Amino acid sequence: MANGIIRLDEGWRLDEGHHFDQPPFVPSPLPVLTPPPTTKKGKTMDYIPSKRSDQYLWLKNISTNAVTTAADLSVPAAEGTDLKGHADAVVAAMDATNAASTALDGARATERTVTAARLKSIRDIVKRWKTQPAYPGSGAEGVLQLKGPGDGFDPSTFKAEISAVVEGGVIRIEFKKSGLDGVNVYCRLRGSPGWQKLAFDSSSPYIDNAPLANPAVPETREYKARGVLDDEEVGLESDVVSVVFGG
Repeated sequence: MANGIIRLDEGWRLDEGHHFDQPPFVPSPLPVLTPPPTTKKGKTMDYIPSKRSDQYLWLKNISTNAVTTAADLSVPAAEGTDLKGHADAVVAAMDATNAASTALDGARATERTVTAARLKSIRDIVKRWKTQPAYPGSGAEGVLQLKGPGDGFDPSTFKAEISAVVEGGVIRIEFKKSGLDGVNVYCRLRGSPGWQKLAFDSSSPYIDNAPLANPAVPETREYKARGVLDDEEVGLESDVVSVVFGG
């Protein structure tokens, strides 16, 4: 436009939203998109590890080498410092999470120990009170809520019951959870020193479909379980059951 006169030969098009009384409409440039990670056979090939433990070690390596690598590349030193700072921030957050998790595990262990000891003392005292002549008419049973549910279920004395049978090439672990959320199932090969936790299961049966270590050699597997309530193991371990599994 010159001297208020619109010239169609200056590159304007009347079908692109232009108005004679307004500046020409110029679309915003398209954003520059960061290319996605390369793929191989349909799988994303990202250089940042997805597994947390691997990512932690990868970030520690970035932190160690970022500054010297920036100098090797002749890029601004600030970029190397920034790269190290970003890696250090994530590592610090991971360390804080690990510390909190360790502290929580310790607190839960302490809670279990204190709860078991103190509840036993409470039961001993209440047992004595219930033998007092004045107890029936005192109203203490209602005030202190000393009457349990009709089924008499006590999580602290619950003992899991399990059975194991080979069926259809897998091992079925049947269990009863009573009033609990479920059970943790453990396994070991007969003669091995330690137990391996297989899983938490809230619905019987639990299916163990782990293959034989040696396909030609049957295994005698032993199982046990313990009840779980509110994400905590309670009560007593089940009796150990065993089964010969040939795959």
